[in-house]
Amino acid sequence: MQESLRALLELQKTDQDLHELEQYKVDIPNQLKSMESAQSEAEARLSDQETKVSDIDKDRRQHERDLQAAQEQVKKYQGQLYSVKTNKEYDALQAEIQAQKNRISELEDAILQMISEAETEQETLETIRGETESLIERFSEERTALESRLSAVDEDVAVKMDERKRMAMRVENPVLKVYDRIRRNLRGMTVVPLKKGACSGCFHVIPLQVIMQIRQGQRLVSCESCGRILILEEGLEY
Repeated sequence: MQESLRALLELQKTDQDLHELEQYKVDIPNQLKSMESAQSEAEARLSDQETKVSDIDKDRRQHERDLQAAQEQVKKYQGQLYSVKTNKEYDALQAEIQAQKNRISELEDAILQMISEAETEQETLETIRGETESLIERFSEERTALESRLSAVDEDVAVKMDERKRMAMRVENPVLKVYDRIRRNLRGMTVVPLKKGACSGCFHVIPLQVIMQIRQGQRLVSCESCGRILILEEGLEY
């Protein structure tokens, strides 16, 4: 029984390694998906800011065209002043000239505001672009490492499975069946040591008589509360 328990402890360590490898096969794709999502969000933010800067530039250029048109209108109306024949026509042209001058003033103010806004948004764009490029570069390195690790996991699992088969052959068949049944039903450790007279898996206090049975090592002893296989706190005697 002592030999079976020693082999069982080694088997449990291999099973823990296998569980960790299987968890990698779940975690790594999740990490890759998370990075892809974060990168998409960063790229969308960059695209939004580029659009914002572009829209301001388009708006400014339209205002500049409107400004040029208003200035040409002023020149046109001023030229017509010399050909009017009545005061009414003269006053009407003066009103048109003043309206265009007011529009010119408004357009000039708006253009100056847009230039200032464009400078601020361009600075923001450069910051976002730098952050996005750094993030993409970092994710590229991390993605390569994760994909490499993922491709190696299947090989590691195959090696560990072969190792498990060899170890299982060293465990008495009835003991192995109990171990496998408990492992399927419980999370975490299947073989656990006593800790201060209690099962370290569920903390159930173990009767002294049962502790003596564990110490004798003549048969497999399980916790009556959680079913885990119990060994002495100091381990197995060799």
